Amino acid sequence: MFALSCLCYLLALASRARAKATTKAVVLFGDSYTDQSRQHSIANGTYPGKDYQEVFPPADTAADGGVQWPWYLGLYGNYTIWNYATGGAVCSNVLTPLNGEPDVIGGQTDWFIQDHVSNNGTKHQKLDMDPEEFVVIIYVGTNDVGLNSFVTDNQSATLSLADLAECQFQTLRNLYALGARRFIVNSMTPLQLTRLYSTDSAPTIYYPSPPHDGVAWNKRIFNFVHTMNTLLKNGVAALSQEWKGSATVEMFDTYALFEDMHNNPTQWFNGSIPANVTGHCHQCPDPTDFTQCGIGDCTLAERDSYMYWDELHPSEQTGRNLARQMWEKLTGSSKY
Repeated sequence: MFALSCLCYLLALASRARAKATTKAVVLFGDSYTDQSRQHSIANGTYPGKDYQEVFPPADTAADGGVQWPWYLGLYGNYTIWNYATGGAVCSNVLTPLNGEPDVIGGQTDWFIQDHVSNNGTKHQKLDMDPEEFVVIIYVGTNDVGLNSFVTDNQSATLSLADLAECQFQTLRNLYALGARRFIVNSMTPLQLTRLYSTDSAPTIYYPSPPHDGVAWNKRIFNFVHTMNTLLKNGVAALSQEWKGSATVEMFDTYALFEDMHNNPTQWFNGSIPANVTGHCHQCPDPTDFTQCGIGDCTLAERDSYMYWDELHPSEQTGRNLARQMWEKLTGSSKY
């Protein structure tokens, strides 16, 4: 029995070592929870071109108030990061045309093709990356189910959550057709824990008016997130079976990670003040005036104590925690 246990342990270590040696790059698609600079580049008129790799700061900051989690993931795993996520994006602008930002299934995938696929559309199409050496991560959904969509009943009468989930899987199929073979789908986070979707009905910078029913929003977002995560989990299992032997697709339980951070804050947050998982660092005293945002922010020394940067977005420290766990996922040791 002892010898068998030792053998299993050695095999596990060998498997983790292979993962470390194999993964050289990570390709990401998503929204502001992942975007480091693309939305800013578009807004500033410097539309991202081929091989765009800019990382803020110091020139600017991401939606977490600093550096986004993919940068830390690259640091932890010594990976090259190809981050196509764009703030304000959805999976498909055909399904939920909210902000017009490049979507996951369309514009963001097109960027990947521009960077890594030669002679696209011909029988000589070629991927310039070894499919065993990079992993695709999709992390999207917050905008799809939130404001001006499902939470506020603005979605099309013929649109369902199942359509949103299927969009993610069609994106994976499209990338598979291009040659990608390793995939991770991130579950949605517990959005009901954010200030925006809390039971508090007071105005926020993201929804200054008209008045809303915070209790109803909180229940609705809880339902939407859990339903989406079930759909994603089932779809990952189906694709995994479909591609068995030719590709791998896994689920990363972002929901469980965020729930763990919320329930056990002292294990995850270490700023100069006690951990805070209910408030947020970035303040906007007047929800109708963006120019006042920043007045009353927490200090730089306090930032690592907060789970959330603002009323919707996770903090940089939360991002570090996510990056660490994603690195462990890629090396075979994360429980998420």
